Amino acid sequence: MRALFWAVVLALAAVAAALAARLNDGNVVVLLPPYRIDLSLNSFLLAALLLLGAVYWIARTIQKIADFPARVKLYRERRAEVGGQRALREALRSLFEGRFARAERAAKAAQDAPALAGLAALIGARAAHRMQERERRDEWLARAEADPQLNTARLVAAAEMWTEGRENARALEAIESLQSAGGRHIHAARIALAANLQAGRWDEVLKGVRLLAKRHALHEVVAARYKVLAWRALLAQRRHDPSALEAAWNRVPAEDRRIPELALEGARLLNRAGRGRAAGAALEAALEKSWDPRLLDEYAKTYDFPARERIERAEAWLHEHPGDPALLRCLGLLCLREQLWGKARNYLEESLSAKTHPATLLALARLAETVGDEQEAARRYREAALGYAELQAESEAGEDAGAPRAALREFTV
Repeated sequence: MRALFWAVVLALAAVAAALAARLNDGNVVVLLPPYRIDLSLNSFLLAALLLLGAVYWIARTIQKIADFPARVKLYRERRAEVGGQRALREALRSLFEGRFARAERAAKAAQDAPALAGLAALIGARAAHRMQERERRDEWLARAEADPQLNTARLVAAAEMWTEGRENARALEAIESLQSAGGRHIHAARIALAANLQAGRWDEVLKGVRLLAKRHALHEVVAARYKVLAWRALLAQRRHDPSALEAAWNRVPAEDRRIPELALEGARLLNRAGRGRAAGAALEAALEKSWDPRLLDEYAKTYDFPARERIERAEAWLHEHPGDPALLRCLGLLCLREQLWGKARNYLEESLSAKTHPATLLALARLAETVGDEQEAARRYREAALGYAELQAESEAGEDAGAPRAALREFTV
């Protein structure tokens, strides 16, 4: 339809030009002594039009010849860019498929496109890292430095790979460079947390956990686990100095001191350092927040404040948790220390009837030995030994079952 329209327009234009030429009787005289050229106006206009067309065509031809090298260069660049994009897509697909050697080869092919060379270098670095080729990985990272627009991506990727390779100093240096440039984001903070954990920089671990928890970037369970790990290490460093140990424990935030695992570890260290009152207070605070029977055995070992106060506190707990075997065993141990033989026996036997535990059997054996019942003591000692042996076997079986999962976690870190 469009072609027909333009055909009609051209036909009408031709008819109009023919009519106009018939009505035009003018002449054009060109004097070139000794020559004189007479032309009709229509012939002159036609000749001028043809001359202009010829000049335009010659000029366009000269321009195209002059632009030919630039056009060839542009064509080659476009061809290299298209090939680089194809190679980059292949590298990404191979990387996600786990075909790291193929991904690295495709990344090398993508180096022909300058605009994609930096990004391809990061892909090549990741592929080499997965193949444990650390030298080639670092070579790829060095290539990526040529593209300043990828500086943040290069630092984050390098820090993550160095952390996975246990090169914590280099990883932390990259994170510091990133942060000094004003680049603060969640993923970099996670990488820094992992590097600090592996490097044993516990103060920095606590800072990282607080930062990520504040931004809701760390699960509560994981945050609590990291806090326990960090505070446990910081407390263990001061275990030989009771004053420093207690001061370190007091620096732990009140909310963190109520985490059962941390309260148990802190109480153990404080008990060993002779700070039983602080240990008892730590356990009581944790038990008030969440009832955890694991804390009660350690509570029975606390010293430096009267056992009768602890007995009264434990008996108050018994009203809230009647029949709890761990609480009954704790009460029996406290009464045993205060030489309340009858109450100790009642509590321990009640605990044993609720749940058989080798610690309860051992406490009954010590009670029987104290009151002079050697036969009962020997029987209880034997039962306790068998019970601990069964617990050890169950623990080893659990460790054997968890070994594949631990190996898998180590592989995926």
